[in-house]
Amino acid sequence: MLKCDFQRILLVFPETRYPSGQPPLGLGMLVAVSRDLNRQIEVFDMSFRSHPFEDLKKKLLRFQPDSVGISIMTPQLADACRTAGIVRELLPEVLIIAGGPHATVLPADTIRRTGADLVYSGEAERAWTALLSGEEPSGIPGMTMIMEGEILTVPGLLLTEDLDTLPIPDRSIFDMEKYFASWYSMDRVDPRLRGTSIMATRGCPFKCTFCQPTLSEIFGKGIRKRSPESIVKELESLIEQYGINAFMFEDSTFIIDAVWVRKICELMIKKELGLRWCCNVRADLLTGDLLDIMIAAGLSKINIGVESASQRVLDDIYEKGITVDGVRRALRMAKKKGIFVQGYFMLGAPGETLEEMKQTIRFASQEPFDDALFDITTPFPHTELWERTKEFISKDYEDFDCFHRSVYEFEGFNPAKIERMKKMAFLRFYLHPTRILQTFKTILGPGNLKRTLIKARRV
Repeated sequence: MLKCDFQRILLVFPETRYPSGQPPLGLGMLVAVSRDLNRQIEVFDMSFRSHPFEDLKKKLLRFQPDSVGISIMTPQLADACRTAGIVRELLPEVLIIAGGPHATVLPADTIRRTGADLVYSGEAERAWTALLSGEEPSGIPGMTMIMEGEILTVPGLLLTEDLDTLPIPDRSIFDMEKYFASWYSMDRVDPRLRGTSIMATRGCPFKCTFCQPTLSEIFGKGIRKRSPESIVKELESLIEQYGINAFMFEDSTFIIDAVWVRKICELMIKKELGLRWCCNVRADLLTGDLLDIMIAAGLSKINIGVESASQRVLDDIYEKGITVDGVRRALRMAKKKGIFVQGYFMLGAPGETLEEMKQTIRFASQEPFDDALFDITTPFPHTELWERTKEFISKDYEDFDCFHRSVYEFEGFNPAKIERMKKMAFLRFYLHPTRILQTFKTILGPGNLKRTLIKARRV
């Protein structure tokens, strides 16, 4: 039986390659929950450290935790395994708990690779509360452990239906000044903005093959939303505590409920928050009326998930449910109203032709996008894309890197060429005659060289 009566908790965020301006809000939430339960808790964030693993050893010996939680996304798996090994070497009696998206979809494999005592699948607040309250792990839905030499997973998900019952993430545990200095979500709008990210929803009802059903395994089916009052309360807290003047809704489907979005905007206007902000949108959900109220509330930028300029790829490979013409419509509507627009694109899916990839690069460069992010198509575990193409996957999970590496290998497919095309896409986009001046203004803007160098790691 595992001893779970722990009082000194260390949560580790093993991000060593691609730091960003978005602090890990999931860990911030667990910190808030733990403090409500009178636990001593600290976070070891590797994001901005030159020697993260040496610093981790010092932290472990100084803090002497009785439990260590490790948050794992697939690209962080190798560093998470190394983290667990260091913990086990220095403090062999410590209880190691793994969670996060990768642990959720591959709990048994995560236990084998990391040597963790417990792996939790799904959103963690209710399970974390149950664990800290003394419940046996074997009775907590979503928990995986080794019992009598066998790996046991307790079926079920513990979802928080009313998101307003959750505390605001505790950001004081992070070095927020470093996050502010690295926040580039709106640097194209104004590099002087001081901003951060918030989450207003959980879940996604859409069926894109590169995300689902993994998102549903973490958050359940459908979507849950915070109340407008809860969201504005968090924004007021961020203004008071950190002096922000900008933020981003990180939700992938923020505008899915236009009535709810309108209520948020109306409350932001009533409260006179004076914040500039951005959000992710689906092109097929964007309307002029919705844009107008969002702009009145401070909207300055939208991010559109385009993925490909080939309708065949959108329909047959990604099952995105949007049209290229619909993207053009949304883009032009936003630009006409003075809004900055970023496009998200992917290159290198199995079945995608070389000409279709070139078509996507031309579309991104020639259409009036202000910003762009190009990824290499990567089939993350348990997604529909993974299931359809796993026979062609040549890399281990620990080598997955959607910024720099194609994981596919089959006759007629050239991973090195995909990787070169991805770099070329960035150059063609940002050095295009219509935006080269803005590119250099952004790079040379106040404090923006550091942000640019951080962004460049993903090119």
